[in-house]
Amino acid sequence: MGHSILSRFDSIRSNQNEALFAGVRYSAFGSITAAFVLLVLFQSLARQYNMVGWCAVLCLVYAARWADSITFRRSIETSARHVKHWQYRFNTGAILAALLWASTMWLIYPSDPGHQVLLILTLVGVASGSIASLPYDKWVLSWFQAIIFVSVELRLLVAGDTFSLELAFFNVFIFGFIYIGGQQVSENYQQLMRLRQHSQEHNLSLIRTTEEVARMGYWQWDMHSEEIELSENLAVMWQFDQRRISITAWMAVVHAEDVSRVKKGFASVYGTEGESSIEYRMLGSDAEHYRDMNQITKCILDSDGKELLLGTVQDISALKSAEQKLYRMAFFDELTGLSNRGHFHEQLKTQILLAQRSSKKLAVVFIDLDDFKGINDSYGHEVGDNYLRTFATHIKSSVRASDISARLGGDEFCIVLQGVQNKTEVARITEICLKFTKQTVVIDDHRIQPKLSVGVSLFPEDGSDANELLKNADMAMYSVKQNGKHGYRFFEPEMITDTTNRVRLEASLRQAIDNDQFELWYQPKVALDECRLSGVEALIRWRHPEKGIISPDVFIATAERVGMINEIGEWVLETSCKQLRKWHDAGLNLQMAINISGGHFVEDNFCESVLKVVEKNNLKPGDLEVEITESMTRDPQQHSRVCQQLRSAGVRIAIDDFGTGYSSLSVLDKLDVDTLKIDRSFIMGLPDDISSILLVKAIMELSLGLGYDVVAEGVETEAQLQHLKALNCPFVQGYYFSKAVTAEEVPLLVMQNWSQQQAA
Repeated sequence: MGHSILSRFDSIRSNQNEALFAGVRYSAFGSITAAFVLLVLFQSLARQYNMVGWCAVLCLVYAARWADSITFRRSIETSARHVKHWQYRFNTGAILAALLWASTMWLIYPSDPGHQVLLILTLVGVASGSIASLPYDKWVLSWFQAIIFVSVELRLLVAGDTFSLELAFFNVFIFGFIYIGGQQVSENYQQLMRLRQHSQEHNLSLIRTTEEVARMGYWQWDMHSEEIELSENLAVMWQFDQRRISITAWMAVVHAEDVSRVKKGFASVYGTEGESSIEYRMLGSDAEHYRDMNQITKCILDSDGKELLLGTVQDISALKSAEQKLYRMAFFDELTGLSNRGHFHEQLKTQILLAQRSSKKLAVVFIDLDDFKGINDSYGHEVGDNYLRTFATHIKSSVRASDISARLGGDEFCIVLQGVQNKTEVARITEICLKFTKQTVVIDDHRIQPKLSVGVSLFPEDGSDANELLKNADMAMYSVKQNGKHGYRFFEPEMITDTTNRVRLEASLRQAIDNDQFELWYQPKVALDECRLSGVEALIRWRHPEKGIISPDVFIATAERVGMINEIGEWVLETSCKQLRKWHDAGLNLQMAINISGGHFVEDNFCESVLKVVEKNNLKPGDLEVEITESMTRDPQQHSRVCQQLRSAGVRIAIDDFGTGYSSLSVLDKLDVDTLKIDRSFIMGLPDDISSILLVKAIMELSLGLGYDVVAEGVETEAQLQHLKALNCPFVQGYYFSKAVTAEEVPLLVMQNWSQQQAA
């Protein structure tokens, strides 16, 4: 607090010094003139009292004061930092002048009353004139007037005659009025100085606050000098300790590529009424990163009419950063850093125009990550996101710098290959992208074996605009998926027919449930220890009114894509439980197994709906076994809640296609299930393939040892059956016993002698 008050006092005093020194030349001129007038009036006494010598000394004193004022003005910056020094010098000069004037009463006091009055009036005039030259400092004004007044009074009292005493008495009144008037004037001037100082401080505070909030500052430069003057906030922004810096020091922290542009901005406005607006970069506080500055430069005239350059500078680093962020948000995928769908479309349109003008080809490569949903469902979205980033990095490293890569959304990516010559060149680059599938991606201890489906369309053969090229590349990609996934194909016109059929299939699928076109067939499950039919697995079939029976391999993927899989799953659950109730009423003690999709299994009300259907059909919970694919168990915690709820209610859980996933054996002891179904791909190799023998044996021993029931799928030969019996496999399914049959055929199968059953 004390420091700020002191600074304010110094500032006011500095302003007083400026005003006082500014009035010295006028007071010097007036005082020297008065001295010469006095010398003329008293020329008859000049030699007698050595007035010439007195006048010379007075002139020297005022000349010295005038020189002081010139020195003060020339060193105004440094003088502001030495307030007391200059105050002392001014006061000393003023008091010396007062003493010289006061000495006239003792040096040249005339005996003639008329001359006495003239001398006193002259001194009164000098004292009155000090009100004009010394109003900014009450102290020095008071002392100046007091010294003259005391000198006059003492000299008159010493004279002692009646006239002198009368003059002394009259002088008291005159000087009293002068003193009171001087004090009032001085008080008014000082009050004005304080008001100006307060207003200046307020304005400076507003300017400083505005500069700080706006991250702005200003500089001023006389181009004939090597130094520029910075505002306080600009010095802080630019991290200079002083407000006066050299041009060289400034340019040293401007980015080397921007220095010439800054200097051209100076030259373009000097001597003109225009202004220059430029952006440039300056080193930040860490001396490694640059900050962005926006500068407006204008040529102005100072109070002396001299041209100066004035620049306002704003730190726009935050604004630039926000602009770049908005730009990236608008045009780039936040997760992968690749172009987003909208930006990609615009870029593709531009590249098509360029290809048309240059008569060159380009290729659109449409990429889909196979089984990405399974990765998300099994390992979590964080692992899925990292997987997408990893693939995006691979794409960037696979394509050329001139090519464009984008993430269209989800697990779909697209690349535009520019200036390609033929399909061979496109195939080479596409195969580089497919090398991603030859590595195992490890993310958070999860091992993922990537698979890609890629479709390619060419300009101009396969389309003349962006939408057509993308659509055809998508068709080619879908064709890869329809034919086993993992590979690439170029677009072919007949794919349009396939796509049309797919769209029709989707439309027909939406009507299938409403029109009662679905039906269930049942795959028998045989208990080897008793050679009996212990249960069946419900398999959905679609009896299309025009195409006949459609296999689930054709329409299940479509149902998942169009969002109907849960509705179909509900239908399977309801229909199979109704049929099981009928069999139980007919005395057939069978168990029903149904397949449930991953999305349906983790629905919030799945457990409640299963138990509700079981209760509605008067079944025991143990009569139903819910089958889930192995990919749904790669993250056991994700499904443990559902499994625990179902098992605690008595519903059995089975893992279908066990052994085809990523880390089955590593989580075998953590699975909250009842049954493991060994995938038919392992059974096919029995009993000759060594790897199949070892894998099936390992799975069988571990599973049985951990208390799971085991079902071997796809048993088709007597040799396979005997090998499984030797391994104590409790249950089998496959064509060796029977294909899937209708509900009406199941009672006949129950009555068969399964120990002598041969493959149909």
